[in-house]
Amino acid sequence: MFKSPSRTIQTAIALAINAEFKLLIDSQEIALEICYPKYGVHYSSVIALAISHRLGIEAIQIAKKIAKKAVFPQWQIQAFGKGWLNISLSNQFMIENLSILVDWQIEGMDNCDGFWQKRNMAISPNSPEPILQYAYARCCALIRLAHRENLCCSQPEVIEKMESVEISLLMQILAIADYLENENILTSTRQINRQKLSRSLAVAFLQFYNRCRIFGVDHAARHRRMLLLRITQKFLVAIAPSDINYAMYL
Repeated sequence: MFKSPSRTIQTAIALAINAEFKLLIDSQEIALEICYPKYGVHYSSVIALAISHRLGIEAIQIAKKIAKKAVFPQWQIQAFGKGWLNISLSNQFMIENLSILVDWQIEGMDNCDGFWQKRNMAISPNSPEPILQYAYARCCALIRLAHRENLCCSQPEVIEKMESVEISLLMQILAIADYLENENILTSTRQINRQKLSRSLAVAFLQFYNRCRIFGVDHAARHRRMLLLRITQKFLVAIAPSDINYAMYL
């Protein structure tokens, strides 16, 4: 079962604040911003700055205590600057999330293991923008090639470090996973969010596609990149409005 890394981190920070400062905060109030690769970390939070006035303590001191308390093997939290919290995910934790997300059964969505196959379907009157069409078609073509050439490999024993563009794509995938998990998003903002998230995912995928070879690489890299392909393809469908039919672009 998938559990969003950001939600796990939010909960850990909320528990640390309660333990250190006896202040109860709903974990969902702790905003995490994806800031990779701009700042070299995966998430950043300003929660220490937000509660500094309430506690009467300098934000950097709050941040240092949170970072010391919220210690987990899956990530590292560091206090930075005037009181920011910078969070870095471990490489193994990122790979584990890929393995979970590829099998994640999204509520309201049929199993899409075969979505990459060409088939006849009714054509929708509405079309996604060209960049989304192209990203989806590339994903499906590469997955078909992998199946045809029997290149869908099993989980490797060795976990290698991910490339920068692989991590950037994963972070966009995690942003969509957060969105799909969140049942509290206002209906009026959902369509805008879907469009923005879809485009960000397509852009990140095409940057990954332009810089990373999928085939002709070692077992670990091919497995990791195939997971990224399959999840991107699935999430482009999952985040699309109900009247969009991606199958016509196969």
